[in-house]
Amino acid sequence: MSDPPRRWVLLPGLDGRGRLFRGFLECLRDDDVVVVEYPDEAGWSLDDYASHAAQAIGDAPRCLVVAESFSGPVALRLQRRDPRVVGVVLVASFVRCPNLLLRMLPLAALAAVIGKGANRMSLRAFCLGSDASAEQIGELAEAVGRLPPAVMRARFALLRTLDERKTLRRMDVPALHLRARRDRLVCATLAGDGARSGSFRETPIDGPHFLLQARPRACRQAIDDWLGQVFAGSE
Repeated sequence: MSDPPRRWVLLPGLDGRGRLFRGFLECLRDDDVVVVEYPDEAGWSLDDYASHAAQAIGDAPRCLVVAESFSGPVALRLQRRDPRVVGVVLVASFVRCPNLLLRMLPLAALAAVIGKGANRMSLRAFCLGSDASAEQIGELAEAVGRLPPAVMRARFALLRTLDERKTLRRMDVPALHLRARRDRLVCATLAGDGARSGSFRETPIDGPHFLLQARPRACRQAIDDWLGQVFAGSE
């Protein structure tokens, strides 16, 4: 088998900026890493996000895409259109509407609750877990609070009608899902949606939805183990 890809392309969650990758990047100091940032565009489709991410790959002939939460479906579209993507890691992600509340509540109300109206107690309980530091909570509050309400509503609208199960089942590259065992935001089960794909694997990690922030070392280790199995044939 071929060697694991050297370039890692990180796709951000709902905030779209990638600033919350700080802790995870500490675990990638010796790697070739590109962090994608999405512009504050309210009219973008999944393909628009995927096209933007493709530009960030740069001159790398092969890359691994690590997609957090919101960007999971973006990564699936990206690997279908860009042959440089030879592996995908989905982190606490989904391929269909992740939570029933997204279908039930008005988009404006969701944006208000999760955006500037989000209090730190809720962020700790639903996003980062009880052992999160004050600094981590502050970083998340800042990242979510800076997102324009129109952009947040548009991204929620994308998730509300999302259904990329066929894309997942037709994947041409190996995929790993890091599932957060204590995820209070994502109710849809990716393992069931991807069960028909022989290239799909799932590794549970004991942590909250924001796994890369709360459990960066465990995530890095899980990815390294998977890369060794898939690309080095160590099974």
